[in-house]
Amino acid sequence: MKRVALVILSCILSISAFQNSAAQDYESGDPYMMEQIVNQMSEELNDIPVNIRRIAVYKINYSSFRFTTEEIEYIRAEVEYAFRQYAGLTILSPPELEPNDKMKIVGSDSSLQILNVRGRSLADISPELLAEITSKYGVQGLVELSVQRRMPEGLVLAIRMMNPVSREVVWTKSFIANEKQPEVVVDKGKTSVLKFGVGSRTGDNIFFPDSVITQDSTVIFGDSTANDVIVDLHATFTYRQPLNEANSAYIGFTGGMHVLRARNAQEYSMTLLEFGVSYYQAITPEKTDLDLYRVMLFVNGNVQFPLGKPTGEMFSVMPGLVLNLSENLGLSFYSSITLSGETLTLENNRQVTYNKIGYGVQGVIRF
Repeated sequence: MKRVALVILSCILSISAFQNSAAQDYESGDPYMMEQIVNQMSEELNDIPVNIRRIAVYKINYSSFRFTTEEIEYIRAEVEYAFRQYAGLTILSPPELEPNDKMKIVGSDSSLQILNVRGRSLADISPELLAEITSKYGVQGLVELSVQRRMPEGLVLAIRMMNPVSREVVWTKSFIANEKQPEVVVDKGKTSVLKFGVGSRTGDNIFFPDSVITQDSTVIFGDSTANDVIVDLHATFTYRQPLNEANSAYIGFTGGMHVLRARNAQEYSMTLLEFGVSYYQAITPEKTDLDLYRVMLFVNGNVQFPLGKPTGEMFSVMPGLVLNLSENLGLSFYSSITLSGETLTLENNRQVTYNKIGYGVQGVIRF
């Protein structure tokens, strides 16, 4: 069974490799590249002068080391098809204007000249003959093609159209088979937000589990109410993504650290780590000169837990306003509402309880 499975897997991989190779060969071949060029020509032929309706290809510039005669004939046929199909032009092929690869010998009684006219018509070497032939067949536009192979562009085709009487170039275009598409840069605004802040919390209660014997010999548990003001020094980082093209709303993840310092009761002093989700919403029109919204509402839902020996988790929501002062700097005002877990356990089963409401101010750096 293993041998059969290996044979089947080998066949599948071989077929997949063959299909990929065939697709790559097709995309690197002339038919595919000319298909791309013809598609481009279909959108670029609408500006040919209206007085030119009858054209003839009289010159093709190319390297014989890069192209065979058959390949050049195929490219020419596709170009003529595009002119006929998308510009409504009449394609003429006078034998005197046919580009060829022959050598021409021009001589007289006193001189002999050998001309290499590869890719040129015989009439092209003589302006008088060219004018005579174009007049004879009513040619209104002479087309010159220049074909190159380049990497990674593939086929590169340049077309020039000339008035046969004035010799003025009246139309010219260039086409690239593997045209590199411009990278679309999506403006996501400022996706990273760094905040440094100072806030205020209140410690409501400290619970001591040690027994206390009163005068009447009853045993009670110590419960000390020790209110204290606590300074909350904190820093948070938010990575966010826009929810619309206008960048007026964002959602992202936030992480940070809070250092709590009590004024008197040191039981309230500890360090908390924060992880949460933040949402930003603009509530004022965009300032086009600064490319930002002046005022944004934000809501941060988070969980905070202490470092070290204290245990517990505090689940909080933090609504606030961000005032964007410049492209990268701002000021934030917030309030903190503890939804649950406001009581944390210290060593020896002592417990501290924080007030559910806090507030503060933050400096904002956006980048």
